[in-house]
Amino acid sequence: MKNLLNFCTAILEDGGATFNLATGTSPANGYIVSEAGHEVVMPMMKNEVANQILVTSAVRQYITDKGYELSLVENYLGAWVDKNNLYLDISRVYDNEDEARSMAIKNNQIAYFDLNTLTSRNV
Repeated sequence: MKNLLNFCTAILEDGGATFNLATGTSPANGYIVSEAGHEVVMPMMKNEVANQILVTSAVRQYITDKGYELSLVENYLGAWVDKNNLYLDISRVYDNEDEARSMAIKNNQIAYFDLNTLTSRNV
């Protein structure tokens, strides 16, 4: 992923994406865990054009609101669509699955995302 435009496109086309604003990179493997207290949820619209505008606007506003946190190299901007809702959060990537599971529990998450298999794993 090259930039935030690619990030927004991936959210709609792939159902989600992860991007590090400090490094301009997306992780290729590991386990993604959302950090507690940073999640934003909003309903998606009924048509494609409205959703493109919604995602772009929501990502822009989220970056404005969470700019400091997202400037830290260990934090990633995460987004996904589930049950017709858009989720935005601050995430961290772990190499070790046991550590990811432990951090997901600590952060009161119901799941974490496995980049190796592209599946969510319940804690």
